[in-house]
Amino acid sequence: MGVKCFGLQSVLWMKHEAVWRLFNVDSIAEEVTGDQRAATIDLCVASLAFKNFDFVAKRLPFLVECSTYDPFTWLQLVDCAAERYWIREAVEGVAVYAATDHCGCIRTYRFNVNHPARAQQWGRKWISLPNEQALYNKLDTPVSRAVFNSWHFWQSQSTELATTRAEGRFKNTEVNQSLIFSSTGRGCMACAAPAIAHASATVMLTSGDASLIQVPLCGDHIEAARAEPCVLTFLARMFAMSIDLPAIIRSDSIPDEIVPIVHQIVANELGGTVGSVEKRNNGWHIAIDLADGWYWVIRVKSLMDYAYILFNPREKKAVYRADSAPHHPDLPFFPDHEHSRPDRKSDVQSPSFLYGMPLFDLKRLRDVSDQYRARFNSGL
Repeated sequence: MGVKCFGLQSVLWMKHEAVWRLFNVDSIAEEVTGDQRAATIDLCVASLAFKNFDFVAKRLPFLVECSTYDPFTWLQLVDCAAERYWIREAVEGVAVYAATDHCGCIRTYRFNVNHPARAQQWGRKWISLPNEQALYNKLDTPVSRAVFNSWHFWQSQSTELATTRAEGRFKNTEVNQSLIFSSTGRGCMACAAPAIAHASATVMLTSGDASLIQVPLCGDHIEAARAEPCVLTFLARMFAMSIDLPAIIRSDSIPDEIVPIVHQIVANELGGTVGSVEKRNNGWHIAIDLADGWYWVIRVKSLMDYAYILFNPREKKAVYRADSAPHHPDLPFFPDHEHSRPDRKSDVQSPSFLYGMPLFDLKRLRDVSDQYRARFNSGL
């Protein structure tokens, strides 16, 4: 997957399990070319600085320490750095990038310590320090901590709803990763106007490895994103990103040849049987017949336009519905929401953690079925 880095404020990549051990920038460096290569590498690291390195024990809470095996990347990082320190005891250099308005962490870069050329100063000017502790003492200042604390608080406030959504989906589905983009303040990722909601989509490239992508957008760009098959295609078009998307993501709806497979899998997982299926102007309408006359109707037009509706055979109106219609902007995670009593005065609308893709939402659909005892003969 080829990716062009762009002027994003922050990317929060949440994982349900701790996986970080060491952050090496060479994988980023491979994707970056041009005169501003070192600055772009650091921009990518800075965009990941919020929470993504929390799984690694840090020398200082505001310090992100990186390394490279490549001498050319190392020299570019050294030349672009605001400060360069030579640690005499360790016989190595450390390139230091200061905190900014966009990243409250200090980033440091080192040439891999096992490389035989690590002791070379490469003709550059360095500030000499006796040992690493002297470096950390120099970096650990009241100003550094105050900048980090202010930035971390603001970022936490700005991404609170998106983080809550991700955590809710970790608990309600098998998906365990979330990629959260954020812009300046609480602005739209595309234009910096006030964001009204996070557009989201979930992508599963391999079995059991799905990722939620969330992007804050203003009203106009929410509509533009909804016109795309998913958020990834919106990002690719908006920021000229080169992304090799699977066919199911590039499609405006579930491809015709995949519908029977999705239909059968969902029916099996819900303990039901395959019912009627029809493709209409507003997407596929897939019925799942359950026990005692209960049934689901699942409507999917795209990964951002969907509805799940549960029917009781003894009632004309649905007993539950979840959908992505933009009807309740006051609710968190707009436009995704649920109805406790659809089309009734007693209906209560509540936030939804659903994705809009039946294969991702099966756990919630099973839970709702069990809540109404729809998967079993109720005897009522």
